Amino acid sequence: MKFAVLSDTHYISRSTLYGEGSPRDVLRHDINVAVFDALEKRTDIDTVLITGDLTDAGDLDSHREFIVLLQKLKASGKNVYVLTATHDFHFSRAWVSMYDFPVRYRERPWETPWFDREGTDYKSLVTEEFADLPAADCVPQLKQVAFPDDLWEMYREFGRAQAFSACDSAYSYAVKLEDKLWCLMLNNNMRDVDALFDFSAAYSPACYRWIEGIVRQAKAEGAFVFACTHHPLVPPSPGYKIGGTTRNMRNSRICHTLADIGLSLVFSGHTHFADVAFGESDAGRVLCNVTTPSICFYPPAWRLAELDPAEHRLKLTAVPVEKTDAMQVGEETLRAHFAEEFIAEWRRKMAGLPHGLGNIVLRLELGHLYPLVRRASGLTKAEFEPVRHRRLFDLMMDLTLNMQAGDGRYTPDTPEYRFMMGLAAVADSVIAAQPFIPIEKKLQGYTVSQIIEPLLYNNGVPDNDADFVFDRLPEDRFTPPHLSSRAGDAIMIVLSIAAALLSPLSPLAAAAAIPVMTLRKKRRPPLRPERY
Repeated sequence: MKFAVLSDTHYISRSTLYGEGSPRDVLRHDINVAVFDALEKRTDIDTVLITGDLTDAGDLDSHREFIVLLQKLKASGKNVYVLTATHDFHFSRAWVSMYDFPVRYRERPWETPWFDREGTDYKSLVTEEFADLPAADCVPQLKQVAFPDDLWEMYREFGRAQAFSACDSAYSYAVKLEDKLWCLMLNNNMRDVDALFDFSAAYSPACYRWIEGIVRQAKAEGAFVFACTHHPLVPPSPGYKIGGTTRNMRNSRICHTLADIGLSLVFSGHTHFADVAFGESDAGRVLCNVTTPSICFYPPAWRLAELDPAEHRLKLTAVPVEKTDAMQVGEETLRAHFAEEFIAEWRRKMAGLPHGLGNIVLRLELGHLYPLVRRASGLTKAEFEPVRHRRLFDLMMDLTLNMQAGDGRYTPDTPEYRFMMGLAAVADSVIAAQPFIPIEKKLQGYTVSQIIEPLLYNNGVPDNDADFVFDRLPEDRFTPPHLSSRAGDAIMIVLSIAAALLSPLSPLAAAAAIPVMTLRKKRRPPLRPERY
């Protein structure tokens, strides 16, 4: 069966924009309209799955307009099944301000998420400094936001009405895409009050029991069942897991639980990344997590999936969002536009660093660091020469975009790969050489090399266009090199000598601390990353 998977549409109603609105928000609105128009015209698919964050701020106006888009798509003959997620509702606020308006609104610390929206005076939310401004000119009417119960009813016709089973307490449902192909639409927005404030990405015990019952029923009837959820079950990259928050990233226990229940394929969103990742439970059950990027951020794309349940084979095609004449975009493609926007934002952040650090960061070339990484990387001067004048900031931005787009084009034989792996080895050696502060805990057990290597080259199943068996772990195409460096010990010795010279204690006592520090470092057990 062939179907489309979209995620993180982040729709914005034009009525929510103040005045003309920012170009970014207008573009987000226009992209949604263009994508749904394109889907209506496609004759090769009749099913569309959307895995959450349908709107950007959860306001009711945006939801109502987005439902009109869904209704048009459904009227064209498509079956449409959706999930709602954390951008689609608010537990702590009844209102959301209009976009790009200079007035800030007071965050009201509600004691409970359930209160009377109709009885709330929006003017009471305005901060004191703007309280006296004319409401008609400077304080636009705030927009009411949706709660999960609202969404469960509003989107009934897009999945729940067609469901053969539902878990109301977890806003989740099951549908039959074909007689022998079933889909679980799993929503983590539970009615459990503790979960509301925790924003946990976990499922309730009742939802787990319901999932297990559906999988057992499918097995009895000879059907294959897969799932859609908003938050990924497997992190798309160690870099994302370290930069993300606990509440927005599932842990391996949930991945293993669903794998042992019998799920082997899950489509997710949330990260805005393109990714295919695998988890294996203690019982040896494998779960494949396919993450779909947003249509409104880099890389703007959705997925065309062709699933063969009998062979447990999945064929994925990345479908880029095409620019239309209505979109005010200077670059040739939307992908180039979002890449340039991302890089420009980080360039501004770097330029704002104090004490002239911004200029150093933006001007630093790979050649400036070559003496530090020459031995670890094994690069000769001739091999390094083509990238000598490339700026480190540009390469790091490229790797960050690689992480989001699933592109890993720096193969192990390229100078960029060898240079970055050498630099990572130096960083690992510095971390290993420090004796007291467990810096690696901040990396959640990963080494810098383990974080950097997947950004350079994708060693497993391709993250965009792929054809693979999803119920077994893929074989690595090559073994990543293990590079070592003594730079960390050298740096620690230099710092220790400097401390000895500046210490109020005798230089002899300070110097004697060096072997003690080394012994303590060697006795400390390494922290292991969480296994997926």
